[in-house]
This record gives sequence, C-alpha cells and structure tokens, in this order.
Amino acid sequence: MSAIAVEPPVLDGGLPLLGHLTSFFRDPVALLRGGYEKLGPIYSFRMGGRKMVVMLGPENNRFVFQETDKLLSVRESMPFFHKMFSDDFYLFAEMDEYLRQRAVIMPRFKASAMKNYVPVMAHEAEGLVAELGDSGEFDLIPTLGPVVMDIAAHAFMGSDFKQKLGHQFFDLFRDFSGGMEFVLPLWLPTKKMRRSQAAKRKLHRILGEWIAERRARPLDPPDFFQDMVAATYPDGTPIPDELIINLILLLVWAGHETTAGQVSWALIDILQNADYRRTLREEVDHLLGAPGQGMTWEQAIAMQKMDLTLRETERLHPVAFTMIRKAAADFEHDGYRVHKGDWVLLAPSVSHRMAEVFAHPDSYDPQRFDTERSDAKMESSSLIGFGGGVHRCAGVNFARMEMKVLLAILLQHYDMELIDTPRPIAGAGTYWPAQPCRVRYARRRGDVSRAPADMAAMAAAAGCPAHQKEGND
Repeated sequence: MSAIAVEPPVLDGGLPLLGHLTSFFRDPVALLRGGYEKLGPIYSFRMGGRKMVVMLGPENNRFVFQETDKLLSVRESMPFFHKMFSDDFYLFAEMDEYLRQRAVIMPRFKASAMKNYVPVMAHEAEGLVAELGDSGEFDLIPTLGPVVMDIAAHAFMGSDFKQKLGHQFFDLFRDFSGGMEFVLPLWLPTKKMRRSQAAKRKLHRILGEWIAERRARPLDPPDFFQDMVAATYPDGTPIPDELIINLILLLVWAGHETTAGQVSWALIDILQNADYRRTLREEVDHLLGAPGQGMTWEQAIAMQKMDLTLRETERLHPVAFTMIRKAAADFEHDGYRVHKGDWVLLAPSVSHRMAEVFAHPDSYDPQRFDTERSDAKMESSSLIGFGGGVHRCAGVNFARMEMKVLLAILLQHYDMELIDTPRPIAGAGTYWPAQPCRVRYARRRGDVSRAPADMAAMAAAAGCPAHQKEGND
C-alpha cells in the first residue's frame, strides 16, 4: 500500500457500539447527504460492527461498477439473496455461470422482443382506466403497484396466468419481498422472514405447476414464458426448472420493487409541474390521438419528452437509493485506504443531487437530459438509478417502457391533481412514496376525435426508422 494513502474521513456523531445504525434506519438519505456536505465525496461511518465507506459522484460510481466482481464483491453485499433465491443463482453464481444465466435473459429485452410487450402494457393500463371510471381518487402505490405486477405477470407468464391468479400474485410478492433484509441476521425467525419463506414456497409451487402445464400444452405462437420453458444455455444444455422459476421470480421481484415506486414518483413529478405536464400531454395527444385506439411500439418509443421526465424522476427519486458492495481485498482509491471486509456504499440519492454534476440539482428539469440542448448532462455513470456495469438492471428497457405506457394512458384519459403532500417512506426500506399519496382524477372532456400521428411519415421525415431511437439503452 502507498504510504500517502489515508483512511477515509469519519462521520462524527455516532453512538457507542451502534454507530450511525439508528440514524441510517430513521432517515438514510439525510445521513448520507449530511456526510457528503461535511466530508466530501468519500467518507466512512459505522453501522453496528460494519464500517461503511461511502463513495459519491460519477467517477466513484464508475470505479465501483468496474471493480465489482474484482476488488468488490456484490455476492457478499446481499446476504438476503441466498434466502430469497439460491446459493448458486445469478449474482451468487461464479462469473461464468452468472454470464450463462444472464445470457438466457438478455435476448428477451432486446428491441425486437420489446415490440411484443407494448400491447400487453397498454392492455393492462387500459384495464386500470376501466376500473377507475370517470372520476374519483386513488392512492398511488396501492393502485399502481398491482398494475405493475399485472403487466409483469401478463408479459412474463402469459395472460391466462394473470387471469388465473389476479392480485393474489401481487400479495404473494409483497410477502416474498419482505425477505430483503440487510442488517438483521437472516436466521432470525421474524414474522416477515417466515412470511417471505412461505410465499417463496408457494410461488415455486405455482410456477412449477405452470411449467408443467406449458410443457404438456405448449403455447403457439410462444410467449415469454413458453420461450423460457424451451430455452437452453448457449451451449445447448437444458435449463433446470428451478433456474427458470428463479429467473422469473427475479425479473418480477426486481421490476416490482423499482418500477412501482419509480412510476409513482414520476406521476407525482408530472402533477407538481404544470408546464411540463402540458408538454407531455401535447406529445401524448399528438402521437396517440383519441383514447381507445391502442398503442404501438413505434408510438411508445417516439415519446421522447416522456423519456426525459422518467430520467429526471430517476435522478430526483431513485428508488434504489443505495447500492452496496463488500471489499474482497485491501485497496487504495483516490488517496484513501479501503480494507478487506469494509462495505462500500454508493448513494444515487446523493450523487444525483451533487451541484458539480447537475446544475440546480433540486429543481425539476427534464430537459437537462435533452441531447439537443447544449448543456445536457449525459456524463457516463452520472445517472445510476438502475445500477451500472455488468450488473446493471437487465430489465431497464422493459421498466422504462411500461412506465411510459402507463403514464401516457393516464394522461390521455384524465385530468389529475395531488391531494396529499408527497413524502418518501421513512426508514431504510424501499424508497416509495409514503401512503396515503392520493390523486384526484376526472375524465378529460376535450376533443375525442383526434387521429394518431402517422408514424411512418415521422420516421421518413427523420431520415431513419422510428424504432432505431430506442436501441440498446
């Protein structure tokens, strides 16, 4: 080790033995932001017996993502993953096996595959509109959370599966997600751990039966689930049923934990910013025309203004507000020593609001991500709400697309306003809006005879096929 390297500065104010454990669980973002304001982009604090080294900003984000599975271990940073899934699954598998498993999933989220998901997303969003009716109130998470789950169930397991289970699938997943525990020993038989394991057993039984059903009566043409049942590794080896089940559970679990919260925050941001809401509505009305005409993939990806608002919401309200790795060896970074066994923590919730990275960081400005604007902020690793590096969220394109579709259809049908003052859920759990966060809505009474945009003409005017803009985001 270099003689000039020093220990990261230590955040003061911790309690004996506990360190900043109670402060972190009371308000983790305030603790992390306070540390940054006092000590800068690299500092440390203690949570019980753990030393946490905080690294903030694009350069540190990039370093952590590059060194994951090298100097830094993602496997040891998420002990709950063992209980929720299995010891040799995905992030916990050896690198060669992890890449084999990831190769099974990634083709399902390419642009060519995404075309099949947009009608599913639009169908479920229109189903929500039918349930809501002409006017009333709804609470964001209890309303949008099940829709996100319905989209996942419909897209990944098929419409017949979704119709069979209904919202029971959502309830099972809420119990299953209770196993996401960072601090308490996982062997403690707490109520939420028992419920998580019971939900896991039931989900495995249900999906196992569904695999058997699809093998006995294959769906033609195949959907996502049928493709998974028939899938093989790149070398042609059959995929075990347990892996198929875990991959499906991972996709639905990860998508639900992030997307339900992210789409709720996005709607909050839209309703709190009238000028940009008008911009979005103009885009939606132009592209989609009158309600009830469906939505195509080309229309969805053409909603560039909606893309910008989703990125700005990801910046302001990252649901994955921290990301943790564990040092697998001693190393130096930016003049500081990190020891084997230290926990390294990224905080999108703080990095996304650093004034040296984003101008006016607390202001809502979706246009900051517009590449046609001279000061657009597109620096690599500056926006990390969906992770980065080899472990970046596999379903990020799916998540962004379903949020676009759901928000566009709500804006197309309704005038809306917030009833409650939004605030994040207190504590260190999923960074969703706290309940209640209600929206009052009423059916729009404007022109209902609008025709949708001519997507072929728009693509020709742009000089390229419309779908090329989505690419491999």
